[in-house]
Amino acid sequence: MRVKDEVGVRCQKLFQDFLEGYKENGKVKYLEAAIELKNPDRNTLEVSFEDIEKYNQNLASTIIEEYYRVNPFLCQAVCNFSKDHGEAKGDKEYRVSIVDVPTRLNVRELTTARIGSLVRISGQVVRTHPVHPELVLGQFICLDCQTVIKDVEQQFKYTNPTICRNPVCSNRRRFMLDLDKSTFVDFQKVRIQETQAELPRGCIPRSVEVILHAEAVETVQAGDRYDFTGTLVVVPDVGALTGAITQKMSNHKAGEAADAGIRGLKALGVRELNYKLAFVACSVTPTSQRVNK
Repeated sequence: MRVKDEVGVRCQKLFQDFLEGYKENGKVKYLEAAIELKNPDRNTLEVSFEDIEKYNQNLASTIIEEYYRVNPFLCQAVCNFSKDHGEAKGDKEYRVSIVDVPTRLNVRELTTARIGSLVRISGQVVRTHPVHPELVLGQFICLDCQTVIKDVEQQFKYTNPTICRNPVCSNRRRFMLDLDKSTFVDFQKVRIQETQAELPRGCIPRSVEVILHAEAVETVQAGDRYDFTGTLVVVPDVGALTGAITQKMSNHKAGEAADAGIRGLKALGVRELNYKLAFVACSVTPTSQRVNK
């Protein structure tokens, strides 16, 4: 049973009230943009943080301080708002892009104290990766009792259900992903670093990996400088985990019993799992012309 997040639910209601009630020149400002979300290639509503501050200061403060926590509720508010005023599809993954966040930080100022809060950072793109689909909500089938388990949230890596939801089934491992009923979104990684002008004397440029989703993918080019609005998160370093497992297995392969490798791999547990910082961006804005090399 999922615990109800009172802060998230309150933010969802306040944010939906903001979308319904915030007017500019006598018209609901975000109504036209929400109606456009019915198009198959649109799923992101761009909202100005300055507008949120004008409408409700408490809502703005909560979004800044608890962004990672309340973001799913903000997206649900966008979904409800779009459905109320258009022919939006219920199976689409809706997102909100927040712009005009007042404070802008350099890459060097990103510390663990910023994890989970809404910030705007600036940096020069030094590398871009290809776009590929990312699983965000998985629908699984229990291979023991055929029970369907819907909306399993993926935490930055492939995540199975913890246990079958059938009360008489105790399966914790044997699940199959139903690709047709699961939700995917476009995903791209880019790396940004400090520019020479921002670099303290005698220091090496710092960099951070930025994760882009949906309409934000393919909007940046290496060599350009951008503002990224979003939040700092901690993600599992799957590459380091894979390397550690491979090394462990090769070290234990010689001179062991047939089942020793299985026990050894299971014994690894979380001890070999490393973590790294990444920045999940909800909006991207160019800040300068291309830097000449």
